[in-house]
Order: sequence, then structure tokens, then C-alpha cells
Amino acid sequence: MPRMLSWVTKLAGKPSGESPGASTSGRVRRLIGLVSGGAVLYLASCSGSGREGVPPRHVVLITVDTLSASRMSSWGHSRATTDLAGVAAAGLSTDSGRRSLDQLANEGVLFARAFAPRGMTFPSMATVFTGRPPMEHGSIDNGNTLCDSVPTLAASFSQAGFDTAAFTANPLLANRSGIERGFDSLDTSYGSERDLEVVTKATAWLRARDLGSGAPFFLWLHLMGPHMPYEPEPLEGIDYRLLFTNPNYAGTANGSREFLDDAYRNAVSLSRTDIEHVRALYDGEVARADHLISLFVEVLSGELSAQPVNVLDDCLLIFAADHGEELHQRGDYWAHSKSLYDTVLHVPLFFRHPESLTARRVMGEIVELQDLMPTLLDWFELPIPSGVRGRSLLPLLDDRPIEPRAAFAVWQDQIFSIRTEDWRYVWNPDRVEPTDPPAGAYPIAERALYNVRMDPFQLRDVLDQHPEIGAQLEERLRTWVSKLNPICTANGEISPERRRELEKLGYFEVQEPDPRESGSDEPNPSSTPPEGAAGE
Repeated sequence: MPRMLSWVTKLAGKPSGESPGASTSGRVRRLIGLVSGGAVLYLASCSGSGREGVPPRHVVLITVDTLSASRMSSWGHSRATTDLAGVAAAGLSTDSGRRSLDQLANEGVLFARAFAPRGMTFPSMATVFTGRPPMEHGSIDNGNTLCDSVPTLAASFSQAGFDTAAFTANPLLANRSGIERGFDSLDTSYGSERDLEVVTKATAWLRARDLGSGAPFFLWLHLMGPHMPYEPEPLEGIDYRLLFTNPNYAGTANGSREFLDDAYRNAVSLSRTDIEHVRALYDGEVARADHLISLFVEVLSGELSAQPVNVLDDCLLIFAADHGEELHQRGDYWAHSKSLYDTVLHVPLFFRHPESLTARRVMGEIVELQDLMPTLLDWFELPIPSGVRGRSLLPLLDDRPIEPRAAFAVWQDQIFSIRTEDWRYVWNPDRVEPTDPPAGAYPIAERALYNVRMDPFQLRDVLDQHPEIGAQLEERLRTWVSKLNPICTANGEISPERRRELEKLGYFEVQEPDPRESGSDEPNPSSTPPEGAAGE
């Protein structure tokens, strides 16, 4: 059946042909189950001493905003959110020929337990590009920018002769944020179809290149994906709002920011069917992001007349997310920035380059987003900047042993969390409560311990039953904090442009001035929202 690729039709002048495909999510889900259950899984390996196979020439990094690993079918979710073939098999679409994220993950090495350092986009993405935790690179909040003195991944590739380009759909990942350093160009899309625009612009960038004999490239795409609101638009005839929702649902719950923020702020009691309806809308957003990524992978594969060169086989493809979403697992909270738990910090991560990746396919070791930078630089034999906290994952990718590590996370620079294979410990020494918008209760105890194997959502504090484990993990947290070496510190200043984007994304709430404090009935100009700051 011919595909109606309107965005490709504009570029190529005609629709593309079809390519065969098959569902792989069931196999991947079984492997994830083994790893999550504590088994160490080995598949056939051809690697010996040193790296084997044909090395990649290019690097493509694809990241998706607010994507919880647990909501992906390749990480065990029951819905086919990242499996186009599974969606087709269920009669929900007619096209299963493209590579979905499930198939790409199955063709590469998947890290079942990868963790973000903060439940916010800019701090996490700054960690991806610097190999350092937020308290070292200085961006502990979305209002911060990345300072010039921190070396970046893109700059390393650029200095090595790579052409570098970035296309993002999150307005915080834009020029003048610091994240653009090292990119020859960084383009940010702002429209209602910004994810589709990212794919279209990245396709145009590829078409303009000499993919046969031109310079190697480092290309980054960042999609907004399932970031609130959860209101997925149709794509190629698939109505993603209806993809997973119950057609018999008759309630009033929806995925709008207004509804969800109000429900959280006012502790509105939602029924189980209300909650599941909203989660199904989120899952629809995830499936739509998978669909868009499959379109771009089709471009990389040279399967379209618009771009007939198969560059995918020459690319090291990395897929990750900045953080996840809580989705009403803890209290009434739907969002992410207040959280220090697996629902938000557990993120997807896989590497794909079949010509050189021949080791285990699903890895159970705990890894962090800060490991991406040193891994990629090590892969291409480029120098790793001194002081980088992340470590290269090449030994794991080559089926060689690596020292086990824990994952660390923060809320700003006040609350700290450590995640091991069996435990998550949260330490809140100042007993603060996160204040990120939207307003609403989110209490965090001074100390709490969770058994992640028995309690995957970290809802039952068992510190009283295991005080010795809590003490050991707190000592590790204290040691980690004491060894941090901040290059920059957050200055607390937010530019008008950045404040405007924070308001649009719901990270900044404008407070009405109190005339009793200002001595006037006139609004305080500094508290007046900038023009165009209405929420999206």
C-alpha cells in the first residue's frame, strides 16, 4: 500500500516505495524481563581482544523529551508504543514496513537501566553534552544556561573535522543557551508541528550534503514527543489520540496542561479510568514520536527518492531521552521536574551500529546519561576532556567487564538521590519541598529508602527496616557530593527570552504582585508576563 508522506512529497515530489519489516518488540520485552529480574543475559558474541567489525563514519543522536523508559514497548510496556509492526498487527494502522524504535533497539545494544541526573530537560541535556552532573556544569534548572568554560561533545567532534548540526523542538535547547557550542548550526522549531519540522529540516540538511565522499557528520535531533500536553495530532492517517484510549470512555479527563495542572494543584480525585485515559493519551504521543523517528530512519536508509544514499549503515545511531514523566504514580503529580524516582529518572538508551556492535544486546548494568560523551569520544578515539565524570561504555559494548556503579541524581542542589541495583535512597538534608511549577504538594522526607525490586515505583519507604543500608547509601551520597568540582555555578539570572519559553512550557508561573508589598495598586513591571508568554 503506498504511503502518504506529505513532508517527503514536498521534498521529493513523489511518495516512496515500501520496504519489508517485522515486529521485534516481543523478543526485546522478554530480554528486558530477564534483565529486570536480575539475570545477566548474554547473546552470541564475536568480539575478542580489541574492537572488531567496520567502524562507523557518522554519528546520529536522537533524543526525545519526557519519555519514560517504562512507557516503551521495547522496555516492557504492554502497549505497542514503539513498535509500528505491533500497531499494524493490532489493526490500528496499515503500515509496518519501517524501522520502529523497537526494531532499531533490537539491532543494537540496549541499556535496560539508564538514568538521568535531573528530571528537567536542560540540566539533563547539558549532562549529555558535557559528561558532567548538573552541579558541576552549573545548569541545575531549566532557567540556567551552559557556561562557555565547559567542554562539549559537539565541540570535540567539530574540532576533529566533523560537520555538526542540531535540530531541536524544545525552545530551551536553542541558540544562546550554551548547548549550541560546537555545532556549525542549531535550528529550533517552535510551531505546533515542531517535531515534524525537525524531521523535515534534518532531511533537507542531509540532502544538501555529499554523503558519499563528504566530511563525517555529527547530527542531533531532539523531539518534544510526549511532553505535556498529551494531545497527539494525527499523522499519515493514524489518529494517535484514539490509538490506545478506550472508545467507551465517557469521562472529562484530558491531556491538556490546564486540566492536569488544576487536578494536581487542587488534589482533584481522579478515577482509575480517568488516570488510564490520560496515560493512554501520553502513550499516543510516544507512538507518534516513534512514527516520526521511523520516517527519519527511512531517510537515513536511502529508501526514498528524496535521499537515495544509504547512510544508516555508516552511522552510529544513539537513542535516549532527557527524563521521563511521573504520570500520577506518586500522589496527584503528572509532570517530572520535582521527581527523584525511577518513573522520571529511568530513561531509554541504546546504541545501533550492527557492523561493529557484536556483543550482548540487552545490558543490565546501571549507566548514566553522563556516560554518553566519553563513550562517543572513546569510540572515535578522540580525547576525553579532563574531569569528565561519566565513563566510556565501550567495554560493556564489547562484552568486557566494567566496575559496577550507582546512578546519582539531584533536585537543584538541595536534594540528592542514589540508585543501585536493589535500592534507591533519597536524602533531603534541608527538608525542602520542590517548588517547580505547577504548584502542588510534593513532600520528600529527609531520608527515605526504597527496595526497587519489590517496589518499582518507590512508594513504600523501608528505611526503618533497613537502617544500615540507608546509612551506607547516605555515606556514598555524601562522598559523591564532596568530590564534585563545579566548573560553573547557577547565577539565578533568567533572560526575558528564556523566561518566556519557560512560561510556555509550564516551568515558570507568573505570580500576581501583592499591592501591600509594593505600596501601589499598579502591577510591578518585573512581574508582568512578557508579550506572547501565554501557555501552549
